[in-house]
Amino acid sequence: MIKSAGLFQGSEIKAKRAVKILLLFSVLFCSVFFVYGSVCADRALIPSAILHMDKQEVKSGAEAAGIIDRMHHGRVATGNDYIVRYEGNGNSSTLYVSVYENNDMAVSAMEDMARVMRKTDHDFNHFMKRMVRDRVVYMALGQGQAHYFFVRDKDLIWLAVDTEVAEQALEDVLLTEDIR
Repeated sequence: MIKSAGLFQGSEIKAKRAVKILLLFSVLFCSVFFVYGSVCADRALIPSAILHMDKQEVKSGAEAAGIIDRMHHGRVATGNDYIVRYEGNGNSSTLYVSVYENNDMAVSAMEDMARVMRKTDHDFNHFMKRMVRDRVVYMALGQGQAHYFFVRDKDLIWLAVDTEVAEQALEDVLLTEDIR
């Protein structure tokens, strides 16, 4: 009886040690998952191609924010911004994405942009608001391209694309899902 109690006692110690290790591993795993998940959640949805146009160049972070701010003659970038250039079959497009803290902030920024676009003192014309796939999409023509902007989750997206493929490119971007 004494020997078997010793065996069980050793097993109990091993079991307690295993539980502690498992608990420690679980805490570490959850911490890593939480941090990684938060970082991933702040990345934009960047398609590898739009229609037949392949991704050529990606600018992000401070570099993209600086370009976006210069284009707007002021500070509008979030600091979590992307500019992606696409080319293929004689067409080109550029996707500008600014990631906001939440959807409300992205929608507010989109509506602010729409108010500015309604004015006539810029290089865009034929400005309009549309509903596409149950989503508010603003559109304008200018600089030889069609320009669309809309919100997806907490991303404010601006698509500049050659007019001959504009509607198809918009549809392709709207159908792009989680490809982080």
